[in-house]
Amino acid sequence: MGGDSEMKIGVVGAGIAGLRAAMLLEQKGHEVTIFEARDRVGGRMLTVDRGEGWYEAGGEWIDADHHRVLRLCREFGVAPEKSSQWPGLVVYQGEFATENQVWPEAEADAALVHEGAVQLIEQWRKDGDPSRLLNRDLLDLDSMDMPLGKWLDRVCSGVQGRWWAEAVTRSDEGEDTAQVGLLGWLRGYAHYLERSEGEMSLYRIGGGGGRLCERMAERLRDIRLGRAVRLIDPDEGEIEFVDGERLVFDRVVGAVPGPILDRLIDPVGKAQEEGREAEVGEIREWSIGGSGTRMARAVKVVLEFDRPWWREKNWTGRMLCDLPCQQTWEIGRGNLHALGCYVCGEEGVWLSGRQDGVDVALRALSEIHPEAMRYFVAGAVHDWIRDEFSCGAFPFFGEGHAPAEIDRVVGTEPIGRLHVAGDWACSWMGFIEGALESAERVAGEI
Repeated sequence: MGGDSEMKIGVVGAGIAGLRAAMLLEQKGHEVTIFEARDRVGGRMLTVDRGEGWYEAGGEWIDADHHRVLRLCREFGVAPEKSSQWPGLVVYQGEFATENQVWPEAEADAALVHEGAVQLIEQWRKDGDPSRLLNRDLLDLDSMDMPLGKWLDRVCSGVQGRWWAEAVTRSDEGEDTAQVGLLGWLRGYAHYLERSEGEMSLYRIGGGGGRLCERMAERLRDIRLGRAVRLIDPDEGEIEFVDGERLVFDRVVGAVPGPILDRLIDPVGKAQEEGREAEVGEIREWSIGGSGTRMARAVKVVLEFDRPWWREKNWTGRMLCDLPCQQTWEIGRGNLHALGCYVCGEEGVWLSGRQDGVDVALRALSEIHPEAMRYFVAGAVHDWIRDEFSCGAFPFFGEGHAPAEIDRVVGTEPIGRLHVAGDWACSWMGFIEGALESAERVAGEI
C-alpha cells in the first residue's frame, strides 16, 4: 500500500507515535496535518515544571534496549538520564524486605511463576497455537485463555508469595492481574527473557518526555490543537470533528489508544453509547472492541517535600507495599524533591474517585516513613483513568483478546485508508519504544 507520490495525510493524535509518524511522513514529502484534542502535544507523555525542577506525570521509563527511543534522544541532542533505584523496599503486613532479598516463601513462588511462564512461552512458540496449552498439567485451562490472576492463584503456594506476584506484575501491567489475560501477559513477558536484568527501566528522557514531544512538534508544519474527532471513515479517508467539520485525506493515521480508536471508527458502538440505533450505512466490519486492547487503570500521585529525607535514611525512594500508595519511586528531577506513588487497578479507581487523593497517599506513605508527613509541602494527582482522551495509562490484553500467534502484532493491517499507530499496535506494547516502532511501520506503509 506504499507509494512515492505526495499525499495529503491527516494524523489523529499528537502523542509521541503521531508526532514521530508525522515527522517521518513529512521527510518523505507528504503534506501532513496533525489533529490533537488536547491543548498540548505529548498525549500520555507529560512533563510538569515545578520551580527549579520537574517530574513526569505520564510515561517515564526507558529500558536500555529501547533503541528507537535512545536514537530519537540523540537526534534531538538529548542525553538519557540513568536512574537506577533498585533494589527497592518491600513492605507487606508490616514486614520489611528488599526486592533483591524478599521473604523465602515469596522468593520460591516468584521462581515458580518465572519457570511456569518460560515453559508456557516455549510451548506456545513450539506449537504455534495456545489451544495446545490446554492439556498441559501446569495450566488445566477451561478455555483458550484465562485471567492472569487465576493462573497465579494456581502457581503460587502461599499468601505472601501470591501478594508478591501481584505487586510485581501490577507494577508492570498497571492493572490488577484479575483483569489481565494470561496470554497477553505471556507475550510481554517474552521480552524479558531476551534481555539482561540490567537493561530494564534504566533511563529516563533527559529534560522530560513531554519536552521532547514539544521539540518534535516544533519541526512539524501543521499541528492543530483542541480539535477533537468524532468519527473516522476508513473507506473515504474522512475525519469528522465534534464541531461538525469534515475533512478528507488520501490517508489517515489513527495515533490514539486502541479503545479510543474503536469508538472513532465504529459508529455502531458510538450509536450504542449515545442510546440510539445505528443508521443505515454506519455498520462496518470493525466492531466495538476491534483493537482487542484495554487501558490500564492507573493514577500517579506526586508528593513534594522540602528535603530528600529518603536519601538521608539511605533509601532510594523505590518501594512496593500493600498500602494505598502501592508503588513509589523518586520522581523529582532537577532540584525537585518528590516521590511518585503509582496506584493501579481497583485501588486506583477508588483513589481516582476521591477528592483527597494526595492525603490518602501521604498518610499511607507516612505509616511506613513518618518523615513524609513532616517534610511534605505539596502534592498533585494525575488521574489517567478519568482522562477522556486516553481512558487509562497504557494498553493491555484482557482475557481472550490476545492474538493466537505469540509474536503477531495487532493493528498492522491498514483498514481502507486508515493506518494505525500507538503503543498498542506494536511488539513493544505499552512502551514509548512501541509507540515509535508503530510510527516507523506506518511511515513504511504509506
